Amino acid sequence: MAAGADVDIVIAGGGPAGAAAALTLAAHTTHGVLVLESSRYDGVRVGETVSPGIRPLLDYLGVTARFLADAHAPGLGTAAAWGGPVPVARDYLFTGRGDGWHLDRERFDRSLADAVVERGARLRTGARVVSVSGTGPYRIAIAADDAGHDGVEHITARFLIDATGRSASLARALGARREPVDRMIGIVGFHTLDPMHSVERNALIEAVPDGWWYSAPLPNGRIVLAFMTDADIARRERLADPAIWAERLRATDCTAARINGAVFQPELRIRSAASHLLDPVGAPGWVAAGDAACSFDPLAAMGIGHAISSGIHAARAAHNFLQSRGPILDEYIGHVAANFRRYLELRTGYYAVERRWKEKTFWKRRSGKGDE
Repeated sequence: MAAGADVDIVIAGGGPAGAAAALTLAAHTTHGVLVLESSRYDGVRVGETVSPGIRPLLDYLGVTARFLADAHAPGLGTAAAWGGPVPVARDYLFTGRGDGWHLDRERFDRSLADAVVERGARLRTGARVVSVSGTGPYRIAIAADDAGHDGVEHITARFLIDATGRSASLARALGARREPVDRMIGIVGFHTLDPMHSVERNALIEAVPDGWWYSAPLPNGRIVLAFMTDADIARRERLADPAIWAERLRATDCTAARINGAVFQPELRIRSAASHLLDPVGAPGWVAAGDAACSFDPLAAMGIGHAISSGIHAARAAHNFLQSRGPILDEYIGHVAANFRRYLELRTGYYAVERRWKEKTFWKRRSGKGDE
């Protein structure tokens, strides 16, 4: 793209939220769309379990067939040792909508990106927004490997969608602030399963004194395990040390039992899992989608579905604003805030069920009796 080029809508971030926004705009509008993705879809992305409820969203985006062809691992539901030592299962069978899936996130995100290109939107990988100025049209500086001798080029855009994930980097450059609710992180590792050792096709959650464990089988004979705790607890207990992390894993009951005989890959990855709401979620000329707009505790299992749904609605808001400066942008912003308030109420109820370690810092914070 030549320096100074014009585009109708720039989407910063090519994950599920950004791809959903681009696919929606490509299918239902004639706007010129440019997606900027900082990666090349070649790094490790932590998998996620999705319910059968994702199917209508994939149908809307027109990507169901390619999703099914990607052969993500089927998921039967979720079991949780929460409030007691015995796991309680919630199977998708009883929803009447079929199985869910344990996603290979690299494959999932790349597949959506491929669909974006096939539908006529432009996608640039290895590219990110480094600065933005103006109030619409916006002047955007992009750092990219293919941007010329100095690695930076400038374009203008009539509307911006921030789909940069929890960093909300574009929205923050426009003056928005993240309002965090907690300091949760996930310390993530992968195991390679013994071919002779079968693992239930469900996600498993197990509460422990300093947080909780999540595990789920992935395609290609792997399993992902994440210790969810607060950042300061992790520092104090040195939980990012692979030896200590593995020791905590062995001390669990249900999680350790399901990976008996697995081969541990010692590299750990730390991912933010904090809940936050962006303030504001949007303004005339821009809007945030997915985790950039608000993020949820992984316990709520709202990640991918929320990302896709909000990407779709952010695209509708962008189109409505550019066409007529209509009300959809304001309605979307209000909906995100109201949805986040309802989530916080549900979150309090979820954590109130677990009372075995109510005096431990992690659990006190979520009962409202400890510092946040």
